[in-house]
Amino acid sequence: MRSIVLNNKIIEYDLKHSSKKNVNIHIKPDMTLAVSAPRWVLKGELERILYNKSSWILTNLESQKRLLKENKTNILENGHVIWFMGEKYRLYYKQADKNFVCMVDDIIVVYTSRVDDLEYSKGVFLKWLKAMAAEEYTELIEKYRNKMLKKYHIPEVSLQVRAMKSRWGTCTPSKKKITLNLYLMFAPKEYIECIVLHELTHFLEIYHNEHFYSIMKEFMPKCKQYQRELNKEYSLISKNI
Repeated sequence: MRSIVLNNKIIEYDLKHSSKKNVNIHIKPDMTLAVSAPRWVLKGELERILYNKSSWILTNLESQKRLLKENKTNILENGHVIWFMGEKYRLYYKQADKNFVCMVDDIIVVYTSRVDDLEYSKGVFLKWLKAMAAEEYTELIEKYRNKMLKKYHIPEVSLQVRAMKSRWGTCTPSKKKITLNLYLMFAPKEYIECIVLHELTHFLEIYHNEHFYSIMKEFMPKCKQYQRELNKEYSLISKNI
């Protein structure tokens, strides 16, 4: 990690060399400044570019700071507070002969055979999370499908749980399949239900039009409110894992 002083503020940045001709700068969700540059760009030239971009950098860092205050984030490191089903938990990794996860009150403990390997330990947690998600999502799909069957024809569907960065869920009517984002498990249950209903509704209406939302509103009057709140509060939560 390198640093530079911009307007009397010390700004740390992560430099990576790339094969592209231009210097690229962006703000990551964790408020880290990421810089990619060709290997031939000398330190002095790189700092000159950063100085010239100082207004943009500082403005966007402040914007990201405000966004982080409004958004939930999950950093899966030892001792950090994380969100699970809309509630706060403290996450811990502990050494064990076998991998397993347990929840006690507001604590989640990941027992791992390689506690010093953070990526491996995170993998243990995410495997457990995926199993929990499959169970929760399957139950909710059946709940809302049964409700909708009283008026509409909804086929039996298969479920895929997948870690996704930009979508909460997708529907493939031709394959009778719904894919739901693993990281939805960090959000409150009513938000998860909203996405489940959203994807089931696509079996009746492909487009996000008035008809689509009228069907959703039949089964969840606050569906639009929940979707807005989910996107506002949890939009970053899948981007920093």
